Amino acid sequence: MGDYYRRDGNRRPPKRRYRSDDDDGDYRRGNRYDREDSLAKLKRETIALADSPLVKIEDALQNVATGFIQNFDNEEFRASYLDCLHDLVIEQPFKIPFVATVIRVANLEKEEVAKVVVEHMGAALQKFLQLGLFTQVKLLMRFFACLGNVIGDDGVRPLLEQIIEKLPDYNKEGDEGLLLQFTYIVLITLPYALVSGTTNIDHDAIAELLVKIKPFKDIKDPMQTLLDPFSGNNTPYNERRSEGQHMLEVLYLNLEVYLSGKADDEFTSIRCLPTPWDHITESGPAQPVPVLEFPEEYPIDKNSLHPEMYFSVFADQPVQTVPPPMDMASTLFRDAIVDTINILDCNRLSVSRFLIEIDCFFNPKSFLKRATPYDRVKEVADGEQQSRWKPEDIAVDAIFSQLFRLPAPVHKLVYYHSILTELCKLAPAAIAPSLGRAIRFMYRNLEVLDTELIYRFVDWFSHHLSNFGYTWKWAEWSEHLNYPDVHPKKAFILGSLEKEIRLSFATRIKGTLPEAFKELIPEEREKEQPVFKYDLQDNPLAEVGKELLTVVSERKEEEEIEAVLTKVTAVAQEKSLVEASDPGAITRDVYVTCICHIGAKSLSHVLSCIERCKEKLLAIGMEHPDARRQIVGSVLSYWKDQPGIGANVVDKLLNYSIVTPLSVVEWVLHDAGHEALSNTHAWEMVATTINKVNNRVRQILAARPSVLGSEGVTPDQIAVFEETLKNAEDEQALILAEVTKALGAMAEMDDDAIVDIDSHAWVQWWASGWLRAFKRKFGVKDADNKTRLIENGSAAAAPAEDDTDAVMA
Repeated sequence: MGDYYRRDGNRRPPKRRYRSDDDDGDYRRGNRYDREDSLAKLKRETIALADSPLVKIEDALQNVATGFIQNFDNEEFRASYLDCLHDLVIEQPFKIPFVATVIRVANLEKEEVAKVVVEHMGAALQKFLQLGLFTQVKLLMRFFACLGNVIGDDGVRPLLEQIIEKLPDYNKEGDEGLLLQFTYIVLITLPYALVSGTTNIDHDAIAELLVKIKPFKDIKDPMQTLLDPFSGNNTPYNERRSEGQHMLEVLYLNLEVYLSGKADDEFTSIRCLPTPWDHITESGPAQPVPVLEFPEEYPIDKNSLHPEMYFSVFADQPVQTVPPPMDMASTLFRDAIVDTINILDCNRLSVSRFLIEIDCFFNPKSFLKRATPYDRVKEVADGEQQSRWKPEDIAVDAIFSQLFRLPAPVHKLVYYHSILTELCKLAPAAIAPSLGRAIRFMYRNLEVLDTELIYRFVDWFSHHLSNFGYTWKWAEWSEHLNYPDVHPKKAFILGSLEKEIRLSFATRIKGTLPEAFKELIPEEREKEQPVFKYDLQDNPLAEVGKELLTVVSERKEEEEIEAVLTKVTAVAQEKSLVEASDPGAITRDVYVTCICHIGAKSLSHVLSCIERCKEKLLAIGMEHPDARRQIVGSVLSYWKDQPGIGANVVDKLLNYSIVTPLSVVEWVLHDAGHEALSNTHAWEMVATTINKVNNRVRQILAARPSVLGSEGVTPDQIAVFEETLKNAEDEQALILAEVTKALGAMAEMDDDAIVDIDSHAWVQWWASGWLRAFKRKFGVKDADNKTRLIENGSAAAAPAEDDTDAVMA
């Protein structure tokens, strides 16, 4: 800018303004909130409730209530602020007791305020109930519970009674998910009702409600045995009663334990909950409780409703830094944290901040000081009846429960990865040690962990290390390097390194490893591009292979490429390389290998090459029943040193329909070798393929009502739609049958060719784990599970289905 002014002597830069230039000589930067109107200010103060321990909560609540009362008669203000309260209740579960306290304070001064809020929240509750949005229903029920006597001396009990009366209607096959959802909503509302100070809700009232609920709490999900994160009843928890239990059963046990005894501390069980209304001595006029109307049918897929199983990475520690599963605080913390994580998926930074500050939203006596070292927990807590619970451990435990949730997490796995990364950045001194103990727990129990969760653990571990310089204390696991490659611990190490190489490059990863681990990354992996096997002089097809590579890469005419392919076949026959059962196998292998080599530089290169050669690839895939399967094998053969890239290329070929889902599954289960079951790329290939098949069926079924219900749809169009659906379901059934047959045979194989007995046993272990995981993905009801149906007040077991008659959801 100076050069601009210097080139013309007649022009001068504008005079810089100084503070002294102001007329009044007082130059001050304005506060960003100075121009804030009363509505924006009240919203900001409401949203910030309980965020800071430095602000006296009673004063903050009174200020917010006063602001609402003063502007209540302004209709525009009232409507906007009601929406703010509504959004805060259903988006930030930690704040619900504080929002309810604002209404309790306001009700003492102006009962119209509470009346309008109760009506507004009641309408929202009814709307969410009609839509089948059960998380929102649960949070609004919690809000009503926290209102206490504002909605009468019975408080939230009439609402709970309405739900309990409806439970028998859902006690039938196919509605187990609905029954478990509503039962959990009732149970998780009871602790908040207990601490709300409601006149007619005490221990006896809770005991009466539990008696009514008891027949339903033992209902099992049809897939419950497949949802346990640990296989074979080998849960590594100190408290065995939580083994294989879903959160509803754990919560019911929590309430029974609470009612059966009295603790002498101030922070366990329901005493962990905040009670910001303690300073309020009156309740004011009572407001009418809304009446619920339950829909005949819910616009949701009831097969997607599954109970959440109890899972903890800190439940086996000598010093308990999280509440034990039989303490109700464990369930209350977990429920609020999980809802916060899954609701605020649009803002991982806010979620991370809330999780760091969870001690602000509960009874502060329930937590140790943040970042207290694990080896000092006992020392700090002893002698004062002080809690040993670390807030960062509780937060990390809840995140891992979602990361390893079965049958599937609520959001994409990378979302939970990102939260853990943000937590480490916000509070490294507190979170890093907690993550270290969580990682060691997972690694220690790999042999009893569900197979799918092992692969999720590999994904998260490698991704997390990539954000922090790929540093880890690998030497701790050096004793396991002598294990066979199919041992879960050795497979985890190999899989993690392979993933890290994908995220970076082999040379860099090798530089982060101790000497003993560097042998796991051979020199071949350090090459930028795989060796083109036809460049090797000892390859009998070297000359024609290089010729084909040239014509394909130079985009020659189709006739010229065909001529070279014919030449490849002739040379192969001349050198006796052709198999009688499939004469074109060699030619296909050469062609696919050339495409892989041309596209080896990047994903865009390989996609461009596949797009250009698509017609030819489709044609050679039709030459033989096993041709597509062989294409998969040729791709993985070329990328044998970087199989993750090969699996990605196969996925792209699947998108172009060059290979079929069945051919991918068959190659992994029949051609890749039994040891491939422990490889992360093999799991990715089969799991991704099966997910695509299942999603296609779900999408067609979801579109069915709109297609068949549309005006002007002809019978021919309906027939085409039904045929498409039938073909998709037939493909799904075919893959399920193939997976069941192949993995079942591997799980029971007696192969004399396997000399290593340990390896043989672990191959069988992987096969059984894969079979369990894919049954779950296909929605197969486990034969060992018996769904209890309540008939005349007694539990009757439904007949078990045979595996051969498995039902797909």
